[in-house]
Amino acid sequence: MKAEGYSYREIAEKIDPSMTPSGIRKLCVHYQSTGSITNQPGKGRKKCTSSKTDRRIVRMALKNRRMTSGDINESLKGAGVNVTARTVRNRLIAGGLRARIPRKKPYLNSRQRAARFQWAKEHVFWKKEDWDKVLFSDEVRISIFGSDGVRYVRRRVGEANLPECTVPTMKHPVSIMVWGCMSRNRVGRLQILDGIVNADKYINTVLQPKLLSSARDIFGDGAPFTFQQDGAPCHTAKKCMQWFRTHNVSVLKWPGNSPDLNPIENLWARLKRLVGKKHPSNKQELISAIISSWFHVIDSKDLAALVDSMPARCQAVIDAKGFPTRY
Repeated sequence: MKAEGYSYREIAEKIDPSMTPSGIRKLCVHYQSTGSITNQPGKGRKKCTSSKTDRRIVRMALKNRRMTSGDINESLKGAGVNVTARTVRNRLIAGGLRARIPRKKPYLNSRQRAARFQWAKEHVFWKKEDWDKVLFSDEVRISIFGSDGVRYVRRRVGEANLPECTVPTMKHPVSIMVWGCMSRNRVGRLQILDGIVNADKYINTVLQPKLLSSARDIFGDGAPFTFQQDGAPCHTAKKCMQWFRTHNVSVLKWPGNSPDLNPIENLWARLKRLVGKKHPSNKQELISAIISSWFHVIDSKDLAALVDSMPARCQAVIDAKGFPTRY
């Protein structure tokens, strides 16, 4: 267009009104002198840190994951390197170290880590047929203000506190405790738990009426199965263990503080999202939403995928040397 006689202003108006005539002129001059519109190598602002300093910044962050860019910057100043915290953040991002909110995981002492590691080694080579016979169980508390997943709102500046742009919360929302169980093929029966659960209540309201009937529904009358439960005191009391022996129920030995090894934990998370989408407003509606979601929405393919992940969960615990995993 310049060769055809157009002025810089006319070229800018025809191509993009947001472009300036001076910008067009600089581009044309650059093309005439270099034969290209790309920048020459080596042009631009020079880095204020050397590659050695960049590696040092990354090492400091890896040594202490909770160091802020300001903390690292102060340490660099002590070594005679004067840069800004923004520069430190840029070097950390370039090294793949972005600031993230730490995930919450159960605390594990050395004894618990050793138990998890040993358990994982003993069960990592279990076959699909072995896991098919396991009935996983757990308790969970669900409230009427449970999460229905991450949701976003569209708002303008100054609209953050509009009712339609906020999520209501309560200090003490209505909630219930639920016991449930699952296998690879289907879910078992639910039990609403009121008040504190001791060994007697666990036997009379869960084991006797719900566990045995769930096992018959899933595995067949008299078929062998292995029952999984965590190490809560009401679960492992002497009278409970005697009840298991009396009814010929094989109990899977379970390491403490290991929700990442129990696939039903992932099922609880999905159940809470399903219940949250129904928006129950009272206790009865909450119970109805839980039962409906549990028996009519949970997919058998999801159950199979969760149980089939047990070898991978065991391997993840082994790789983490007993520490919490991503599950």
